Amino acid sequence: MMLRHALCAAALFAAPTPLLAEPVTEAPAALPAPDPARLVAARPVIDALWPLGTYARVMHATMDQVVQGTMMRMFDMKPHEFAKNMGLPADASKAKDVHPDETLGQAADRADPYFRERMRITMKVMGDEMATLMTEIEPGVRDALTASYARRFSVAELGDLQRFFATPTGKAYASDSMLLMMGPDMVNAMQAFVPKMMQAMPKIMAHVADATKHLPPPPKKTSTDAATGKDAK
Repeated sequence: MMLRHALCAAALFAAPTPLLAEPVTEAPAALPAPDPARLVAARPVIDALWPLGTYARVMHATMDQVVQGTMMRMFDMKPHEFAKNMGLPADASKAKDVHPDETLGQAADRADPYFRERMRITMKVMGDEMATLMTEIEPGVRDALTASYARRFSVAELGDLQRFFATPTGKAYASDSMLLMMGPDMVNAMQAFVPKMMQAMPKIMAHVADATKHLPPPPKKTSTDAATGKDAK
């Protein structure tokens, strides 16, 4: 169980959340079309900020570097260290599959001598497959960003951005700006946040319960409803 927690945490830390939003379950509200002149001015800005292939670069950087580094650091921890960092109860470190005097990595190696190589290959394949999937939707993402920039910035402001991105400094910034959001520094910052979030979760949920106490309880679901996602009548 401890090893399972470790793997889940590794995936959580590595997920490129700024770029991979949760699936939309309802159709978004229709937006008015942006000003055509702004759309024309926004396109070269997005070409600089998000050239085709950006998703592949992000996924490979995330899986090849961030995930591997995160997992290596995690598997150097002993059970009690991992439980403390994750904000888990002290007794969560007492797992049958991990001795308290060995690291999570040592426990994994003991259970499966090919564990590290298996994980390295798994992460590599997952990164390749995710890069392929994300590349398929990339044109739509670029169109959406173009529209967003057209709504936010004037033609003059978009021209300023385009001129900046044409400079050596602007080119350097634009080519890597998206990857910087997924870099090791950002991952380390998020790792430090996760234990605080888990420790605060009971208080947060208590506030949620207090804020919604005036509402009737949600409908109960039958086993069939739970499987299909439908509310019980």
